Amino acid sequence: MKKLLLAAAFLAGSCLSPLLAQQNNTVGKEGKAQVMLLGTFHFAYPNQDVIKTDKTEQLDITSPESQRDIGRITRQLAKFKPTKIAVEAFPGKQAKLDSLYQAYLEGRYELGVNEIYQLGFRLAKQLGHPRVYATDSWGNLDSYQKPGSEEFEVRDDIKERMEKFWAYRQNTVKARAEAEKKQAGTQPRSLYKTIQLMNQPDAIRRNHENYFREAFQYEEQPYDYTGVDWFSASWFNRNLRIFRNIQRITESPNDRILVIYGADHLGPLQQAVESSPTHKLVPAHKLLR
Repeated sequence: MKKLLLAAAFLAGSCLSPLLAQQNNTVGKEGKAQVMLLGTFHFAYPNQDVIKTDKTEQLDITSPESQRDIGRITRQLAKFKPTKIAVEAFPGKQAKLDSLYQAYLEGRYELGVNEIYQLGFRLAKQLGHPRVYATDSWGNLDSYQKPGSEEFEVRDDIKERMEKFWAYRQNTVKARAEAEKKQAGTQPRSLYKTIQLMNQPDAIRRNHENYFREAFQYEEQPYDYTGVDWFSASWFNRNLRIFRNIQRITESPNDRILVIYGADHLGPLQQAVESSPTHKLVPAHKLLR
């Protein structure tokens, strides 16, 4: 029996040692790579989410006031001294991103209203970075999608059930958003104040909680886990993949990575960073004062 236990311990050690060596090589003697997560709204207002922003409530990103606020935000973020900036763009678009950024450096591209450009490009140029990094991903939707379809098209055998679920989700999310808006009253209209509030710990927690409310609990039949499985595949898996892409661009424990994403991503990404043995979370809200 003792020999069997010793053999098992030896095998476990043999399996773990390459992983430990890899981890040690990543972390090194200087500690962990630092990650700052900055949550934003989408400056171009694509209105692709369940909650739409009415035209009358949209901030004009090109206004002098908003541009001053963007300058203030980038100056504050520069104090973090990021070595890399990660943005909400797909890795397949990296070449296009590189081309636009190079054109911007050479004065041949006027920044678009997207936060990738207004914050990411602007700060990267200020810090002398050679590029910004595309780190976005879709979730693992293979179990929902028709085989061979280029764009997302739900399978015929689950189409009716999923359409009922999506309708339920839309109705409950809208109802809750309207109730919260009424309770909150008049909100600040400046871009700086909006970003500042989005990155407060309480705001991050509330946004993350929303992914465990009504739609998460939705089941057409008990124990069919309709809501759980959809969010697992579409949302939580997506954010884990995003964090995997952040790991990919981490080359040294001396890296200081600024991640600029929609504010809803902050909760799951924060959880991933805090759980990582090779990364350390640096709160953004402490700079946005």
